[in-house]
Amino acid sequence: MKISFKRHLLPTLFLITISIFISGCAEESSAEEVSSNTQPSAKEIVSNMQMGIDSLEDYSFTMYVSSTSRWQNPEVHEIIWKKPDLMKTSILNPNKDTKVIMASDGDFQWIYSSESKTVFRTEISDDFNDLKLFEPNVYAEFLNGIILNGKLPSLLGTENIDGKNVYELELTPSEKNKSLQWKSKIWVDGENWMLIRCELYDNEGNPYIEIEIRDVKLNTGIPDSEFEFKVPDGAQVKVLELEDFKSEPQKMTLEEVKELIDFKILTPEYLPEGYEFNYSMVSSSMDTPYLTFVHNGFSVFAGQHYEKITLVYTKGDNEIRIIEDISEKGLPETQNFVSEGENILVNNMKGMISPIFGGNMKALTWQDEELEVTIISSLDKAELLNITESFPEA
Repeated sequence: MKISFKRHLLPTLFLITISIFISGCAEESSAEEVSSNTQPSAKEIVSNMQMGIDSLEDYSFTMYVSSTSRWQNPEVHEIIWKKPDLMKTSILNPNKDTKVIMASDGDFQWIYSSESKTVFRTEISDDFNDLKLFEPNVYAEFLNGIILNGKLPSLLGTENIDGKNVYELELTPSEKNKSLQWKSKIWVDGENWMLIRCELYDNEGNPYIEIEIRDVKLNTGIPDSEFEFKVPDGAQVKVLELEDFKSEPQKMTLEEVKELIDFKILTPEYLPEGYEFNYSMVSSSMDTPYLTFVHNGFSVFAGQHYEKITLVYTKGDNEIRIIEDISEKGLPETQNFVSEGENILVNNMKGMISPIFGGNMKALTWQDEELEVTIISSLDKAELLNITESFPEA
């Protein structure tokens, strides 16, 4: 069985590692008034940010990623990039005392984690049809793919931060993206149009992720030697071939999935009115060692065995996803997305219900012996519990 892998999944990876957690703190002073005839509009500021990216030959900066609910200390991302595809990023997590290195040296791309002492390597080649472990231009992908994508900007005002004229913008998800995105604020350097700070907010308007970008240096002529990667002592290297890059899991009927899974699949006897089974998907660490690495946000690598099935029920554009997972790690499927959770009992078993995607959706997870079950939906708590109570025992 082949489970496929998306093109440019990292940041996918870069974004799971900052594990969907972005923001920053810069020193602020009181806001300044700028006359309307000199102040650019929000759209002009965003346009200037995007044009600024195109003018960059190289850059370096340090990014501090904080979470108000998960981490005591911010992650530290040290990033350098050079046109067209040279990059090196070191990610330090002081809360776990771990380090991740991502590098693109023009010939190969590398990812290393100190936790597993494993290096993934792939050759940069036309034979790979532009498939990559990650997009080297981290800042461009971060800005356009996550911060600005699908958001409507509005200008809140200006501030003087460390002697710089800085624009503060609010970004609101467009109507079609409200269920999967958060409201956010960004602070933009009015001289070089670089992002220097970002805050993400939950559905109650409270900041829960912050990013600060410091020590920005642009077009300084970074030498190619800075992007060399040396395999750390004691690390094993796993070379990825073309067949390791696989696309999205195949959509199957429930009967087809049962032929591929070794555990008993649980299905609810109750669903809210109008919801019907649409399709199911299955994946296994035996099929996707690299995907295992990606979905565990650098913290668990290939060799960590799991089997997982996803059942998808739909009503128009609304979905209920039921994920059933037998895994050695025993961690919730939604661990990287949870900002806060409530302990509950599910059929006399310990469970947790948590807001995800900025509180616009919920994840209800519980353990039924060795099987972990997670329901992801925008339904309210009462309906989620009605579904869980209709499950048979594993």
